[in-house]
Amino acid sequence: MLQSTFKKEWLDTKRQGQALWLSGIAVLLLLLACVTGFKSHQSYQQAVNEVSQSEQLRWLNQGEKGPHSAAHYGIYVVKPTTPLEALDDGLQAYQGNVLRLEAHIRNDSLFRSAQDNVPLSRFGSLSPAFVLQVLLPLLIILIGYPLLAREREQGTLKQLLAAGASPAKLFFAKCAVLFTLSCLFLLPVALFLLYSQTASEAPYTLRSALFLLSYLIYLLLWALITTTLSSLFPTARRALITLLTIWAFATLLLPKLAMNIATTLHPQGSGQAFQAKLESEVYTDARLDAIEKFKQQTLAQYGVSQVADLPFDYAGAQLQFGEQYADKIFDRLFKARLEQLEAQSQSYQLAGLLTPFIAVQTLSMATAATDFSHQQSFENAAEQHRRLMQEVLNFNQRDHGHKAQGHYTAGKELWQQIPEFSYQYPRFTHYLPHYAISLISLAFWLIVLVLLSLFAIKKLRLEEQR
Repeated sequence: MLQSTFKKEWLDTKRQGQALWLSGIAVLLLLLACVTGFKSHQSYQQAVNEVSQSEQLRWLNQGEKGPHSAAHYGIYVVKPTTPLEALDDGLQAYQGNVLRLEAHIRNDSLFRSAQDNVPLSRFGSLSPAFVLQVLLPLLIILIGYPLLAREREQGTLKQLLAAGASPAKLFFAKCAVLFTLSCLFLLPVALFLLYSQTASEAPYTLRSALFLLSYLIYLLLWALITTTLSSLFPTARRALITLLTIWAFATLLLPKLAMNIATTLHPQGSGQAFQAKLESEVYTDARLDAIEKFKQQTLAQYGVSQVADLPFDYAGAQLQFGEQYADKIFDRLFKARLEQLEAQSQSYQLAGLLTPFIAVQTLSMATAATDFSHQQSFENAAEQHRRLMQEVLNFNQRDHGHKAQGHYTAGKELWQQIPEFSYQYPRFTHYLPHYAISLISLAFWLIVLVLLSLFAIKKLRLEEQR
């Protein structure tokens, strides 16, 4: 019976003109978004490769100079992306994608494209994630709101129930039709993910699977709530108004409100203010005292009275000590800022218990590596590379500077000792604990809506008995 009911509802849905043209619009939007995202991803990846190669050549061909001058000369590193970034660019435009690695300072990422856009441009962006998270639920509502409510209005629902149709099978058949139709829109996404797996050097199988699974659950939630409310309301008009209100709150109002609350509870200063704080806490009298203490300890260790008598170049040793002194301050301040940002993220994720949009949005960005956690992972790796650079250069100055006649300089042989920066994101299992709240939120909503569906089926049984 369930199969015949499903077939009947599928044919009825196909015959509805609104379902066809709404579906056509959604498919076109999704295809356009996928193509645009893929082109953008290709362009960015090409730029990453070109800039990385150019920077490495610039570093190797900087000529003869002192190691510390080379440390200030520095190098730029570019954040890599995953193929899923073409589907969900997340926070890419707001986090920056280039870091300058140089002596004495830990920089923030540069080139945030959102800073270069005019204010109205944010409303012109169209990504597959936006279509899947916002527009597709709206499409599900517009197609599914009359599934049971209109049959009740026309009197055919009572006839079906009186003829022996099972309320549970009727409900789940209509929900299955709606869910199956919505899943068809994931086909372009699935095909893109399959293609990216074959074209990419690094495997992203787990990320792709979780990306698809989270959206399948998200669409199932909207199919359940649409079918449930359609079965509970006496008219299709009231079901539509209620569903549109829920959609507006769930996808537009609550996420914005949750973010405002998170940033209010855990305020974060501007990047410029943070950089100013870094400099003010590093370059202090305490730093000068620490350097002087290091000097006296070094002289005492080697039993000499002046740095010129040391068996190495003291300037290189002092520079490395200064780097290590600053690194401790950087670690403390960046850790405090990271805790604030993590608190914001966790607070925002908690709001996923109020709307599944936040849960799927968070998981979507996470699997695409376009969220804050992956940005932080990249910046931490770049900082470790910066410290390696300083250590190699300062130790070379320490070990060889005192042997030179006059000013000591180094060349390409030293620059080649610093490996080229290459970064790959850790496996997604490394990040899973951070997104436990979002995973729980999706499971919570699935349980709630299944229970609500059972309640709707019970109401249908009562209607059958009248």
